[in-house]
Amino acid sequence: MIIKVTEQNGITFAEFTEEVTRFTLALSEDVKSELRPYLNNPSCRMIFDFSHIEFVDSSAIGTVIALFKTAKSVGSNLKLCNLSPDVLKIFELLHLQVIFDITGTRESCVASYAQ
Repeated sequence: MIIKVTEQNGITFAEFTEEVTRFTLALSEDVKSELRPYLNNPSCRMIFDFSHIEFVDSSAIGTVIALFKTAKSVGSNLKLCNLSPDVLKIFELLHLQVIFDITGTRESCVASYAQ
């Protein structure tokens, strides 16, 4: 298991285990298989925390897009937080900040669900 999933106050938190710093092709299928069951629930409000991730490749971006599509297809919600400057730059270069709700901290992400 490379993703730690917890729930608090109706919000599902997903984050990589501390030893994972690179989100690459090697992890993509595992991430999808671990998170899709949660996102297939229409009432899921998930925060995907990238706290320990220093690098993402194209397959990681594809995985996040696939998870987002899964969420949208059933009416659940996926937000991202704690992207490192380098990872955020990749999302911005691909203009994905327009599609994804990306916040700086977990707390601000939780607050955005309250609005």
